[in-house]
Amino acid sequence: MKNKELYSILIVCLMMLSSCLGDTNTRITVGEQEAVYQVRPTKGFYVKDGRFLYDSNLSVSGDGGDCFLIEYSFDSSAPELQGSDSLSIELIGNPISVPLWPLDSQWTDTTKVLKNEVLTESLLKRNAYIRGRLFLWSNHTETESQQDSFMMSYDPEKMYTAENGKRIYNLYLRAIKKVTEKEEGSEGEEGTEPTEEEKTVKVLITNAFNIEEFYNKAKAFEEENGEKEVAIAINYASAYNKDTTACLWSVTDTIKISFNGRTE
Repeated sequence: MKNKELYSILIVCLMMLSSCLGDTNTRITVGEQEAVYQVRPTKGFYVKDGRFLYDSNLSVSGDGGDCFLIEYSFDSSAPELQGSDSLSIELIGNPISVPLWPLDSQWTDTTKVLKNEVLTESLLKRNAYIRGRLFLWSNHTETESQQDSFMMSYDPEKMYTAENGKRIYNLYLRAIKKVTEKEEGSEGEEGTEPTEEEKTVKVLITNAFNIEEFYNKAKAFEEENGEKEVAIAINYASAYNKDTTACLWSVTDTIKISFNGRTE
């Protein structure tokens, strides 16, 4: 009799433990997703589909509006997935900080090569617009230890071009190599070629840009004209001309951002 009672107690305990941990068969893992951090009223992350993710044990070093790549898991059978924009998650590892760059309304001179300019070979079709932040993934060839800064600008007098009766809003992306004091002092000196360890490699860099004001202006204009989305194209310096006196520019396919903030 005692054995039966102990067995019954064990079954109940296991059921309670399973209920607390969730069914592992319904648990889904999401890797390296773009996210914008919120501090108040509840700490958590906004992601691409507009959903707010929170973790009761969340501990992040950052301010509201900072950008990250996060990995997490969630219970796909959670009731809040139905009719709710919030979701309880468990973070996997530490969020990876993504640099956030401002948008410059002083339009870059596209006819000139900037000092220490770094060419952008291509942009991935992957992107995300989350609460005013545009995440982009760019390919470059540079030394492994190289650090870059990025600038995004637009022409305030000609924000868009017309194509097939639709307006496409243009942004211009450039990358600049960060030069150390040692490198500045060695410019023009002999023996400054990269060492074997510093030979160039192809790198993929993730950045975020604060384009909220630009998007809101475009959105207001499109709403007045009965549209439901904003189409944005990213122009980027991808090559030099023969005598390296000017940049040659490439352009991405349009990024369509609906008025609910979702990209296509």
